[in-house]
Amino acid sequence: MKHLITRRTVARMAALGCSALALAVAHGETTVTVDAGREGLAVNRAVTAGFNFGNWMAVADWKDELAKVPTAALRFPGGNVGDEQDMDAASLDTFKLLLSMVKGGPELTIQTRVFEGRPDRPAGNKPEDAARAVRMARERGLNVTTWEIGNEPDLFSEVRGDASWTAQRYCDMFRAQAAAIRHEDPKALIAGPAVSGAQPGAPRFVAAFVERCGDVVDVLTWHIYPTDGDGTEDSALSTVAEVDRSIAHYTALWKDAKRNPLGHQRAIKFGITEFGLSWKTDRPRFLADQTGALWAGESALRMAEQGVSVAHYFAYQGTGFHGLLDIGGVPRPTYYGFQLVRELDGRFVDTRSSDASLWAHAARSGKQAKLLLINTAASAQSVRIDARGLRAVSARGFDAEVVESEAPFADIAVKDGKLTLPARSMALVQLDAQP
Repeated sequence: MKHLITRRTVARMAALGCSALALAVAHGETTVTVDAGREGLAVNRAVTAGFNFGNWMAVADWKDELAKVPTAALRFPGGNVGDEQDMDAASLDTFKLLLSMVKGGPELTIQTRVFEGRPDRPAGNKPEDAARAVRMARERGLNVTTWEIGNEPDLFSEVRGDASWTAQRYCDMFRAQAAAIRHEDPKALIAGPAVSGAQPGAPRFVAAFVERCGDVVDVLTWHIYPTDGDGTEDSALSTVAEVDRSIAHYTALWKDAKRNPLGHQRAIKFGITEFGLSWKTDRPRFLADQTGALWAGESALRMAEQGVSVAHYFAYQGTGFHGLLDIGGVPRPTYYGFQLVRELDGRFVDTRSSDASLWAHAARSGKQAKLLLINTAASAQSVRIDARGLRAVSARGFDAEVVESEAPFADIAVKDGKLTLPARSMALVQLDAQP
């Protein structure tokens, strides 16, 4: 049976003498081992609850629904908008109004404009424009911790048709805008180059940027979009390895004295300021489906566990087939997924799964811990939890049918440390200290 069993369904089955566990056909038992004594990094909600945000989002209409996914970090205006429109007072006024309706008090990353747009319409992409944006944000009381210079400059040449945009030209503009921003706010972090997920062009652009601008960037940023919605679900899910690979690649690049002659001794931060399983905004596959949600949740957790400082899923609401809720407020699987992901609190602890198709992460806070399980397999899995001093007491989660029904999270029976996860599902398990 593919879907999670809700309370109402359990009641109906009980009347028929059925058992929810008996109806789930598992493909074998998987052991998840949690060692709460081996702690990792603190859970960084600027990663597990970070999103791209824009003034087009219908926050006022869906305020209560979005409040179930409080934000810890927002990137504004998100996507290409910042390179197509000037940052002006009206934009920031609207943003401040919408932000007042968003739960969470997020730290903010704001993009400056870099690309010129139309040649007959001068763009506000000069250093003085960046400085003015800082002043306007401060006047409005916006908590801007980071200013990101432009968006996906590696695509300016090919996609936007301006071959003059090389990494050298971008670095020159980066330096000029960074100096202007720091003059207005010496504490501001300057981020970039916010390259696209294009391979191999984006990493090459970053390498050229780091070689020339390693002494001025504070947060090295990039985007991850490993598919365009094609391929099998299994192959799409396997691209989560791009998270690990990109973090390792850019960390090594930064530390390399030959490739980063100006900045290799500087301690900086790393940020993934856009991520999603597909870049194809007008196509629902791998964005508005269960596969996209499982991938996004796992990606955010891997980023947090590996020390990324900030990450922004694309997007918070109503951006084509991106967004936790669609333009009409209908919840997508990511809406459910990020609710569970952000519940992990405290410090990550060592967690291992005996089956590669079951992803597992746990975090401990005090005497309790929470374990997040993601079954990527196309069949149900029986799971045995070995928590070493902690015991599994309850679980809840969702699969595609729960989302389709717009139902609450489904309770999952836990007995003697065992539970059964439906195919392609995500669940949160409560672990308490042994009595």
